[in-house]
Amino acid sequence: MLFTGVGALIRKELLDLLKDPKSALSIFFPIFLFLVLFVFASTKDVENSSVVIFNQDRGTHSVDLLDDIVNTNIFKETIYVNSQKDLEKNIDNENAFIGLSIPHDFSKNIDLGKKSDILIITDGRRTNSANIVFGYLSQILAKFQIKSSKNVMQNAPSVTVRTWYNPNKNQKWFSITNLVCMIIVSQAISLTALAITREKEQGTFDQLLVSPIQPLGMLIGKTTPSIIISLFMGACVMFLGSWMYGVPINGSLLLMLFSMTVYVISVVGIGVCIAAFANTQQQAMLGTFIIQMPMSSLSGLMSPVESIENPLMSLFTKCNPVVYGNTLVKGIMIKDMSFFGALESIIPIILIGAVVLSIACFVFAKKHRIKIF
Repeated sequence: MLFTGVGALIRKELLDLLKDPKSALSIFFPIFLFLVLFVFASTKDVENSSVVIFNQDRGTHSVDLLDDIVNTNIFKETIYVNSQKDLEKNIDNENAFIGLSIPHDFSKNIDLGKKSDILIITDGRRTNSANIVFGYLSQILAKFQIKSSKNVMQNAPSVTVRTWYNPNKNQKWFSITNLVCMIIVSQAISLTALAITREKEQGTFDQLLVSPIQPLGMLIGKTTPSIIISLFMGACVMFLGSWMYGVPINGSLLLMLFSMTVYVISVVGIGVCIAAFANTQQQAMLGTFIIQMPMSSLSGLMSPVESIENPLMSLFTKCNPVVYGNTLVKGIMIKDMSFFGALESIIPIILIGAVVLSIACFVFAKKHRIKIF
């Protein structure tokens, strides 16, 4: 029988993982560590930044512009300097991300209807933060330009901006939904790969193969604890993130459970594939690290998947289950995605899992001279 002894093997694996306090701590502590460190470290919001200003103009328009900059809550400090050299020095010493130099004829040119240029200097050593702050400053300058130009004011359209699904543009919502998939990938792959390679190291893997448990039942028994623990950790991150940071859970919990189960099985298949090639836990850990880095980096966490232009990298994103997992978590939690909408991401995950598990079973069968199916 296929499932003979599978239940006992699942219980054995769960006891091996949870009975040791150090092992249990290493599994569950990352939940709380990531919820604190990852959420704040990965935010793309730039708060409490500083701006350095060299104002050579003493007209009313430059004063109005500086009032607009100072009265925002973007910059914690506005540094005024008396020369271009001092402005550059503050940028060089990292006292500010961005600097603003206003020419002496700024107000005069505006009154005469002429073009007046402003020099903005950003710190290229901190490109991401500087670009974000530059975006903030550009919005202030655009509003000032409309306000100060009578011709533009007469013809300016009325613009209303509405942000769907995340009205306050809270970056933590983005971080928490990504963290659900990241914690699953981190644990599912490593736990599965280490569980199988541990048997190889201890010399008990061959004993399992000659036991009454069928080879396929053995793989099911070794991977089921990883699936259960990974699902539990993903649920913890989702509910703790909702409680701690106010991330909404608008969609169906049943659909979320189904989607994440499919996702976890696909990711566990990658762990089985690593274990098929690895003979020791050290090799499995190295393989897990090599696989996890590109999976996380090219999942939309660091930059939008749509912005990846390299054909090879773009092809990898289409084969990356984390990309589809992130889409599912965001769609169900924030957007209240329907079942048919979720199928667009669930089907690719199933296909990826089927391919990876087939490769793993083929390698196992060839390496250990067994018949999986």
